[in-house]
Amino acid sequence: MKRALLVGVGTLLFPALAHAEGPAAPSPALDPDAPPPSVHVVDDSDPERAVTPRAKDLLGSHLLIGAAVAPTWSLGELGTDLPSRRAFGVGFGARADVGIGISRSVVVGAWGGFTGFSDGRSCDSCSGRAISVGPFVRYHLSQGFRFVPWLMMGAAYRQASFKDETGTRQKLHGVEWLHLELGADYYALSGVGVGPYGALGLSTYGSRPDGAGGASVNVDLSVGLRFFLDLPGR
Repeated sequence: MKRALLVGVGTLLFPALAHAEGPAAPSPALDPDAPPPSVHVVDDSDPERAVTPRAKDLLGSHLLIGAAVAPTWSLGELGTDLPSRRAFGVGFGARADVGIGISRSVVVGAWGGFTGFSDGRSCDSCSGRAISVGPFVRYHLSQGFRFVPWLMMGAAYRQASFKDETGTRQKLHGVEWLHLELGADYYALSGVGVGPYGALGLSTYGSRPDGAGGASVNVDLSVGLRFFLDLPGR
């Protein structure tokens, strides 16, 4: 009798106790995306890289004006029968260039030069002179430094003349079909500087004096100092 009574009381109280405990917590094993309790999740994704701004353009749209002086040596031949040493001795030249920067490293423009030569071997009073005018492209190898190396390539119309043994001035007209210069600019101030340069010119004269022979190649070499102005400067 007592046992039956206890069973009945337990049956009545069990649902109430079950409701009092509340809903059971979900088991981690039931969540397929949950990590095991002993594993710590670490975010190992790469951080976003900082964007470095591009350096300021110090050449594009700048106006560059240069002037140079240098001793000059004329080698080769003015014609197949006229070695240049017969007409030209050691010369002293001056040249100028004006260009505009079209990018961070390229300048295009025009250049011109004049060279006065001492007496050649043909006589003691046979001084000569030469004039060149033409376009150029110059590539600056660095930017943002005080010392800027550069390489220039161009061409030109060329005219030369000299006095022969009789004192008559002989004239030549042709093309300097390759003009190369290698130099460097040193910025002493924001827009003013100076630097060394060397030049190589290869010319062929289509119009030559009588007795000069056929067309040939003449070489002009010079090494000197160039001054320049950079507007609006750095």
